[in-house]
Amino acid sequence: MLLTMLASLPVWAAQDGNEGLYEMAAPPDSAFVRVVNVTEGQAAIAMDDWRQSLSPGQAGDYLYRPAGAVQLQVNGKPFSFDFGKRSVQTLVFDGTSLVPHQDTYFNSRLKALLVMYNLSAQPATLQTSNGAVNVIGPLLAGSSSEREINGVKVSLRVALDSGAELPLEEVVLQRGRVYTVLVTPGNGGIEARLEETHVATTTP
Repeated sequence: MLLTMLASLPVWAAQDGNEGLYEMAAPPDSAFVRVVNVTEGQAAIAMDDWRQSLSPGQAGDYLYRPAGAVQLQVNGKPFSFDFGKRSVQTLVFDGTSLVPHQDTYFNSRLKALLVMYNLSAQPATLQTSNGAVNVIGPLLAGSSSEREINGVKVSLRVALDSGAELPLEEVVLQRGRVYTVLVTPGNGGIEARLEETHVATTTP
């Protein structure tokens, strides 16, 4: 049950002799990076030979590359980074800049990982759908956090500081998987959704 959730800690060695999300998709010691587009227009992502097109509010798949210096372009605008081995970054594109969020290199096969990004302008909390348990947060605007959870069926909501409640689609969390909760601005107000996280599988 959600009451038995454990706070997540960075994991740097495979547990139980099994490979996790990142090892299954990429060469050893790769760096992983994805972009979340919080603008009202399309965002064209280019890094090395990778290409992605992101709709407003969309999170891309994680792209992987060797550690080191790299230039990432969004809509033709260059941004320079230096990624470490086994680093995992989510970069939020706001139209002018890429704001980094340091993610966990998660390779447990015993738990699922929930990661929440509050990209709205007010505090937000991830709760059970009845509001009885705070799963993540409250998170300040522009911040992110994560929590490990057993593989269970969950019904969650995002509670905003304004008092608004944003229900999320019920989901069965699978062990070894990572799930993203995005809280983003939208044309009709703040939006929230929960989706499984993926690593790109097409070799660049």
